[in-house]
Amino acid sequence: MQLNDAIKIRLENIMNEKKINSRYKVSRNAGLDPTLLTDFFNNRTAYPRIDTLYFICEGLNMTLGEFFNDPLFEIENIDEEKNSK
Repeated sequence: MQLNDAIKIRLENIMNEKKINSRYKVSRNAGLDPTLLTDFFNNRTAYPRIDTLYFICEGLNMTLGEFFNDPLFEIENIDEEKNSK
């Protein structure tokens, strides 16, 4: 799977675990413009910036380490070309 797909799945899983039913709420809790997540999930943006992920994690009361500490991000699960942007 592509890295951006793993990020989307992880965000959706965390939202389900925390019973958050709206990306808008995640964005607002993170202090971000809601269009950032909308654009990412609708493939208008390839990847969120690391600082955006940091604020999302902060809004979800977790660290970046906790976010990426999931089997989705194990190297054998990511089929990302090294030269893609």
